Amino acid sequence: MITREKKMTEKKTKVLELAPEQAMALMVMLDSEMETIFDEGIDPIADWESADLYAYRLLAYKTYKQWYMENHNA
Repeated sequence: MITREKKMTEKKTKVLELAPEQAMALMVMLDSEMETIFDEGIDPIADWESADLYAYRLLAYKTYKQWYMENHNA
């Protein structure tokens, strides 16, 4: 029997297929969002309730940027 915890920890991956223009547009959008978030500054004490959200955003950005650099970096 598979427990709920086991299902949640299993990685599910899908191949991301984007045309170079689409991949670049998404990279530009994510770069801009990261700049906006970190230019405004994060106060870890005041923003403690959102710390996990910032961490997930950074992880998603890092993962996509790695994929972009491997697949579409000219």
